Amino acid sequence: MLLWPFSVFWALAALGMFGTWVFVLVLGPNRMFRDTVVERAYVVLTETLPCYLERCLRRFEVGEALAGRAEHVWGALFGRRNPLFQITAVVLYWAGLAAFFTQAAPFIPNRYVTAWQWIPICATLVANIGFYTAACVADPGIVDAANVEAACQLFDYDRLLFFDSQCRTCMQRKPARSKHCSACQCCVQMMDHHCIWLNNCVGLRNTRWFLGFLATFCVVCFYGLYLTGTVVLELRHVRGLVNAPVIWDEMGNPIVLSFKSSVLYLFDDRPLLAVLFVLLLVLAPAIGIFTAYQLRITMLGYTSNEESKWLNVADAIADGVVFAVQESDHSKREIAQVIEKEDQPADLRPRRQITHLRDVHNMYNRGVWNNFKFVLFPPLGSAPCKPHAA
Repeated sequence: MLLWPFSVFWALAALGMFGTWVFVLVLGPNRMFRDTVVERAYVVLTETLPCYLERCLRRFEVGEALAGRAEHVWGALFGRRNPLFQITAVVLYWAGLAAFFTQAAPFIPNRYVTAWQWIPICATLVANIGFYTAACVADPGIVDAANVEAACQLFDYDRLLFFDSQCRTCMQRKPARSKHCSACQCCVQMMDHHCIWLNNCVGLRNTRWFLGFLATFCVVCFYGLYLTGTVVLELRHVRGLVNAPVIWDEMGNPIVLSFKSSVLYLFDDRPLLAVLFVLLLVLAPAIGIFTAYQLRITMLGYTSNEESKWLNVADAIADGVVFAVQESDHSKREIAQVIEKEDQPADLRPRRQITHLRDVHNMYNRGVWNNFKFVLFPPLGSAPCKPHAA
């Protein structure tokens, strides 16, 4: 049986661990993985493990200073904008491209793919790099003193997820669907999340570029995996490993080299090609799942930031404190509100208890097509976007 070199094995193991780490950090907080091993791993990585390490350091006399320094480094890496992860992403991206063009490209076209494959390859790479650059440099929808009033007119307050209030950091009125980003030190309209790989927030103005980047990067990963796979199959023919006899049994009959052994032999001979293939094998499903998740929440008319709020609403429904309240005596319209148990006896408004999250209407959901249209072509002026009727 063919064995891989020790260094190649550990390189592939490190790639698998890195891919798992990225997968957990990106998708761990999302609703689709609630109460699963992915969410528990996310809590361990982001809360349990850092707290445990800090406690261990503080047990020693020199650990107090080390803990303080580690806290400072952690804050510098994740607490504010810095280009470290952005540079890392760019370096890894171009290193992957270099590996592809040196290890796989010389064997394209081959007996499995034709020469015209270079047209979609180049087009997808150019589009992917363009979308990434745009997502990095575009204004995500920063709210400042000059546009705060116009931003507040963009969405109505639903009084369930968003209330008319003041940002405690910016000390200005907080628009509905906005969130203050501690890393960027500003409020962002229709905030989705702060992406360390972009060194920028994803919000109202650049979500379209972020979705374009994810979609094209998904194509890059899966298409690159397919092309690299064809190169591996082609090399089996070029190196004469298809149905090649390797040993003879006691009767003098040849034993044909198996497909698995021939692939291991090729990866042993071309470790960089093996690293590229395994990297794409790990990265493609993770990027595919995250892209599907982002497209799903876009279709449903909410952001990942709002998803965490909806999880809180689900918990409140389980606690029996969410009600459909009639706005006034002259209106039949009902809105969902949280009424704490101690406040319920004094609240005499007509109401009915909500028992399922599906019974709560998301006023920011305008329908699949209109949700996509709004993200792809966000309003540039101050014209308000009225909520979609229930």
